[in-house]
Amino acid sequence: MEELVEFLGTLNIFFLVFNLSLFFVRRIYKYFITEKQSKIAKLILFIMKILKKYHKISGILLIVVGITHGYLALNGNLYLHTGLILWIGIIFMFLIYTLGKINIFKNTWIKWHRYIGMFLIILLIIHLVDPWLL
Repeated sequence: MEELVEFLGTLNIFFLVFNLSLFFVRRIYKYFITEKQSKIAKLILFIMKILKKYHKISGILLIVVGITHGYLALNGNLYLHTGLILWIGIIFMFLIYTLGKINIFKNTWIKWHRYIGMFLIILLIIHLVDPWLL
């Protein structure tokens, strides 16, 4: 069981890094690629296309695999844990996206989505370094 929990945790890290990569790759393209017709620019555009295509599905998988990982790791018990806080942050990020799509935060949702993404990096590091910090 421990191997499965570790595998699911690693899979969650992949999904989170994959999703956050879209923001960083877009920034690299926007601010550092001056020759938009160069081979590197075309490669980055290709990477952005893949990241964008699978962004939503990997976010949903992150939520599902995350709760499964936590459930198995804690033997079905609910504890205040850094992983739970990280998972709640991911749910909050999904809710911001959803509210933006139904026009509640029409013009500002993406900004908050990105802020939460940066906060999730901090929460992930805390969870990896000391899961029982709380």
